[in-house]
Amino acid sequence: MASIRVQSLEVSTLLAILAASLLVEVGLPGQAFAATLPGIAALAASNIAAPAESGPELLKQRVQVTVETNTPPVAGATNGPPAKARTFRLKSSWEGWNGLHLEFTRKTLLGQWAPDVTNVERLNLEDRARELDPGKSAPVGTIVQIFHLEELRMNGKVGAKIAVDGAAYATGKEFQDFTAGAELRRARIYGKGDCLLLLPVSYQLELGYIPNQFYIEESYLAFKNIPYIGQLKFGQYQAPMGLDAIASSRDITFMEPATPIQALAPGVNAGVQMGQPIFNERATWALGLFTDGVGKDFGDASKDYGRAITRVTWLPIYQPNPEQPGSARLLHLGLSANILYSSDSTVRYQARPESHLAPHVVDTGDISARGALVIGGEAAWSNGPFSVQGEYLHSIVDQVGGNRLNFDGFYASASWFLTGESRPYDRTEGVFARVTPKRNFNPGEGGWGAWEIAGRYSFLDLNSGDIQGGRVGMFMAGVNWYLHSHVKWRFDYGIGRVSGRTPEGYLNIFETRMEVDF
Repeated sequence: MASIRVQSLEVSTLLAILAASLLVEVGLPGQAFAATLPGIAALAASNIAAPAESGPELLKQRVQVTVETNTPPVAGATNGPPAKARTFRLKSSWEGWNGLHLEFTRKTLLGQWAPDVTNVERLNLEDRARELDPGKSAPVGTIVQIFHLEELRMNGKVGAKIAVDGAAYATGKEFQDFTAGAELRRARIYGKGDCLLLLPVSYQLELGYIPNQFYIEESYLAFKNIPYIGQLKFGQYQAPMGLDAIASSRDITFMEPATPIQALAPGVNAGVQMGQPIFNERATWALGLFTDGVGKDFGDASKDYGRAITRVTWLPIYQPNPEQPGSARLLHLGLSANILYSSDSTVRYQARPESHLAPHVVDTGDISARGALVIGGEAAWSNGPFSVQGEYLHSIVDQVGGNRLNFDGFYASASWFLTGESRPYDRTEGVFARVTPKRNFNPGEGGWGAWEIAGRYSFLDLNSGDIQGGRVGMFMAGVNWYLHSHVKWRFDYGIGRVSGRTPEGYLNIFETRMEVDF
């Protein structure tokens, strides 16, 4: 098989391919058609565009014309008008830590040709074939070449994520529900990719299990590069609020989000969202409408509501390090707002002490409310192996039959990579991304992965008016070991104090998590 790969079908390239197909349609001799192939290749090469990094636009560039030789002729005369047959092909490959990859290709018949072969020439061809392969019994027949236009219509990846926790607690006698143990914190299977079957679209379907429930995580259809609005996204996924809430659970520094994020951020919801990076990816914006989804890992426990959520981010400082891809000196700033609205809704905020095996230690209970407004601010600084970040959230609840309520919380954290890595930053989403060690864990070759130490203080106040949900302050210290970009082991120690409700007292938390994804 010979092939001509066209990375970008510019107008002139497409015309050349169509012209070649037309020549076959009218019966162009095989030698003449073959002579046109270098010209098509040269014209295609002259129109090659820089490939898209990801998304459906990349599929548009992956188009090729293939020439199959010694192929049985398609029904009908070999030099007559060929049938416009279309075939589909599924290609799969296992790529180790990058999971199972699938490609779905459509092949459209452009044409076929065969040289005029006399009976004497055919016999000579058959005799020559038997000399080369004495065991050959079938006649050679007429040599036919078939021309196809191949388009990649869909690609995808299938993978999984697993996280296992273990925890132990030292508390006062007033806390009766803290029990040491281990659990399957998360188990997810997902498929994601891009397709051009009907419209250019990206997709993801992620089904997960957390203790005692199944739920839908990042599952959506996303239409990209729409004028003025950028991306239009439908499904159930993380609502755009909170720097640590939007990031993957695997890419945040500590095992669990800080208590203010757990209580006041919206978590995963069902809805529609639009937004895009702007100003050469120095800023992002997002706006969406959401409602209850199927299951929830963390986030506020409000029910029977609609939400309007918006988030904007800005990079006033961004200086990439050319010697270390993914590393940059940057300052991230962000603002977000979450409006809950309903004629008859229930608002509820609650949080665990940053350990999922522990019970909720602060909880407002159900608050009958017409709606609520949550506003948030976020900031982060990263410079080589060192980074700091913090967030503040404030909720105003319009209580039915009572005064307005005010709840708020904040956290501040810092981390340092002892092995010199840096936290990568995704400018298209305005979040920190996956850490890749400089050297994976391999003692035989002197590789010990990446090591990070971190500290965080958080405070959450759920007392306001006649609602006494309680206050909790937590200090967490952590050590993270990145054995590989897909294998991470965390060790966290926390000390905290609960006040403003019963029971009150101090907590000591020892916990660890091993997680793997592909």
